[in-house]
Amino acid sequence: MKRHNFIKVALMIFAASVCYAESEGEKLFVSNQPEKAIPVLEAEVAGGNASSNAYNYLGLAYYQTGNYEKSAESFAKGLKTPGTNKKILAFNQGNTYYVMGKYEEAVKSYSLTLSADPKYTKALLNRGNSYLMLKDYNNVILDYEKYLIMEPEDPQRENIEAILALLRKEIVRLEEEARIQAEEAARLAEEEKRLQEELERQRIEQAKREEEERIAREKEEAERRAIEEAERAAEAERRRKLLEEVANSLQQTDSTNMSSGAEDLIDYDYESELD
Repeated sequence: MKRHNFIKVALMIFAASVCYAESEGEKLFVSNQPEKAIPVLEAEVAGGNASSNAYNYLGLAYYQTGNYEKSAESFAKGLKTPGTNKKILAFNQGNTYYVMGKYEEAVKSYSLTLSADPKYTKALLNRGNSYLMLKDYNNVILDYEKYLIMEPEDPQRENIEAILALLRKEIVRLEEEARIQAEEAARLAEEEKRLQEELERQRIEQAKREEEERIAREKEEAERRAIEEAERAAEAERRRKLLEEVANSLQQTDSTNMSSGAEDLIDYDYESELD
């Protein structure tokens, strides 16, 4: 029984030593050869026999060679892999995003780091720096103040406090600027409203004038047509009377021109053939 326990403990120690032994890729990275370490680490990861540190070393190797996209990608893969150090991977990923100028992504990575370890003040300070780049001054102040509480002896304390003082003044200035802009926007909106009302009033008046002018034109047109119709009727009457006068003047009503009708009778003085 004792021998069995001894063998079991020995195997556990051996397994632990294997797990924590540096791989070839890790050795290359530690010896400051990131270019050579990258393909070896990639092969170790692809082969499924990488250590829990492989993704972090791979991300750092890409970072050192300036390939930040691959660096962030390697840290992301490590974060999805069981058994890896999520705190360090997320922190290094945040640093990579910061260098890339992807400050929103950096904030997310640092927040993930702080979720894993709320006392990891480096992530807190770097998140504050990321907020500063995003001009999210309220969150900068929150992170910086919390950092100084957790790290009261930080050698950068004086600089951080100076930045905090400037940020508080900047927030006051921005709030005042926002107030002025809001008042100006309200004034412009009111002027725009009055302008629209005036334009609407002018449109209604214009429409009214146009309607009155249309009615006047129609009335004038109706009167003109009535006059023309009366003139045409008068002209027709004049022509009728003229024709009547002409017809009357041509009508022969003198007695000398009247017929007695005798010359129009048929003479029957011959003997009838119908005896």
